[in-house]
Amino acid sequence: MKKQNSLLGAVVLAACASAASAQSQVTLFGIVDVAATNIKNGSAGSLKSLSSGQASTSRLGFRGVEDLGGGLKAGFWLEGQLDMDDGGSSFNFQRRSTVSLTGSLGELRIGRDQVPSYLNWGNYDLWAYVGVATTANLRGSFLSLGGASTGVRASNTIGYWTPVVGGYSGHFMVAAGEGGIGNKYAGARVGYESKTLEVSGAVSKTYKTGAMLDELTTQSIGASYDFGPVYVVAAYEKAEYSTLDRELVTIGVRVPVGQGRIKAQYAKSSGTGPTARPKQYDATLIGVGYDYRLSRRTSLYVNYGRIDNDGTTVTGGTFTTTGNGPSGIRRGETSSGYQFGVRHSF
Repeated sequence: MKKQNSLLGAVVLAACASAASAQSQVTLFGIVDVAATNIKNGSAGSLKSLSSGQASTSRLGFRGVEDLGGGLKAGFWLEGQLDMDDGGSSFNFQRRSTVSLTGSLGELRIGRDQVPSYLNWGNYDLWAYVGVATTANLRGSFLSLGGASTGVRASNTIGYWTPVVGGYSGHFMVAAGEGGIGNKYAGARVGYESKTLEVSGAVSKTYKTGAMLDELTTQSIGASYDFGPVYVVAAYEKAEYSTLDRELVTIGVRVPVGQGRIKAQYAKSSGTGPTARPKQYDATLIGVGYDYRLSRRTSLYVNYGRIDNDGTTVTGGTFTTTGNGPSGIRRGETSSGYQFGVRHSF
């Protein structure tokens, strides 16, 4: 009898699990990516290191969805960064931690998430906003002025994604400052996408940044076109903070070669810097790279990036190909870096 009860219990558990799986699903996913990197920052010298996430940010995440019926679904997404070079000791879910409701009217998403102004720019960066050749190396510093924390993500957000209608869609977001400096945000992105063409634009405002509670604003537009063998992207962004401004433009191309892809990207930053460093935001970036696919989920890659800083030779106010290079590079000097890495997704 005991054996029969055990068998009956197993059958009941299996039936319950089957019924639950038909309504909900939880997925474990991630990327492990590490590269050998060498950075040379002008007269500051060079530094060799292992660097995590140089083709795609290394990450570990969990996502789930439950079918509520009537076309409505509930979901969650928890994602954190991994440091593959040293294992890291501060794993959290600050890459994304959201809960959402999705239906015929679009998606409502609440939590910590990427902001529309970043998505509009990052979508046209061929290096996924990481590595020595990414435009992030020219973009990020200005968007953190005054303690702003909304250059890529924001906390305490409520975001709405419209359904795609005829290729058109929109994304709108607000973030509560909760009494903090540089945390309050409002942004919007609208765009059109077809099989070969994508065009989009975005605006954003980060409130109460810096001691004077200035506002940080951005406006951007980008486009991409897939010609078949050649994929081309271009984007422009203008950012303003107090009496400072910065314009950033980029163009890139990606071409399949054998089992991999060659990509190249050019970007130029210019603007009005502080009185002591009027050309602080003037620099150009050139990046080239090759990804070789060993399988659908595993690839080898090599990247090279170079940033030429304009202005007179004084310390400070410079762009570099990575924040992990030797410190002390001066205005008017060049930062360059190359890396060899492996990327695996699961």
